[in-house]
Amino acid sequence: MKKRLSRALAACLLVLPLAAHPEVRLLKASASELQVGRAGQVTYTVRTDKPGTLVLSLLTGDADVVRRIVLPAAAAGEHGMVWDGRDDRGERVPDEAYCPRVELEAADGTRGVDNPCASTGGELLDDLQPRIAPTGDISYTLSQPARVLIRVGLKGGAMLRSLSVWSPHPAGRNLQRWNGFDESGLVDLRTDRLSMLVVAFRLPAFAVITSGNPSADYRSYRLARGWPEPADAATPGSDAQPLERGGRRIARQHYMARFKDREPRISVKLSTRDGAALAQGTPAPDEVRVSVDLHPDDRWLLQESLYEVGFFVDGSFVSEEENGYTPISWIWDTRGLSAGQHLLTVNLTGFSGRVGTRTVAVSR
Repeated sequence: MKKRLSRALAACLLVLPLAAHPEVRLLKASASELQVGRAGQVTYTVRTDKPGTLVLSLLTGDADVVRRIVLPAAAAGEHGMVWDGRDDRGERVPDEAYCPRVELEAADGTRGVDNPCASTGGELLDDLQPRIAPTGDISYTLSQPARVLIRVGLKGGAMLRSLSVWSPHPAGRNLQRWNGFDESGLVDLRTDRLSMLVVAFRLPAFAVITSGNPSADYRSYRLARGWPEPADAATPGSDAQPLERGGRRIARQHYMARFKDREPRISVKLSTRDGAALAQGTPAPDEVRVSVDLHPDDRWLLQESLYEVGFFVDGSFVSEEENGYTPISWIWDTRGLSAGQHLLTVNLTGFSGRVGTRTVAVSR
């Protein structure tokens, strides 16, 4: 009896939040994908229990409002509110994922909000079934529309390329094109040493993935609008940023800034211990100074966190330096290398999870 009462009470508690603000509710979206370059549109069905002004806002993953659609005298009942993939200036939005928020200012002075952007999404998806074709293409399955991270490297060794950095993808079978080589084009990873990571977390409910405007970079679009660039969430796991919802784990990356969904580019330069540059193809001396630096245009990606630099020779770990700055220099003792060509890989890993990688060829 006690168990039945506990279950009944738990069920009531789950229902209460839905009934706490019954004035307005998003019911459905007609599509989860939108081709903005082909006069496409998506219709959101909204229900309101009171007459008043309805406002549908389309938000980026960084909570910027790209478009507001207003019904100034909406009667009680269901309404269809249409978005064509354009912002409030009439321009096509960049390819990304956009989440709806609906607000009601009722005629009697009360207000209601349904905001799935803040209350849903982030749950890690299981059973992605990743598979790699002989060509290198990677396929995987999503049970829900989600953001996807795909990285490849060597087992027990270096991470060598990021193929997708939390980019939004629709539910169903997806295909990531890949030629099988690392970021620097020097390592063919289509061997039994390949290590592949495919992770995904769910987009907020009713989110729509847009496509058809690859010329508009998401971060550049935000900068042109003059929107501030928020920092990564510092305290995931708090009440405002839970790491579990409904018994399902929420990815920490769900709370990261979306305009930072990219990997930092790094440079690697080789010189003698005294700093004289080594010409390409020149046999390496017994001690090589390896200088690692961030690309000037990518310093902002890691300016809010510490990071560490890992060094790998022919895919195997040899050394690590913990730093919060670049450039950094490491003295590499090459005397244990056999004659011939070797590959030096550098991984620069931020504490926020971003990884830059670069590989250079060295002769002995």
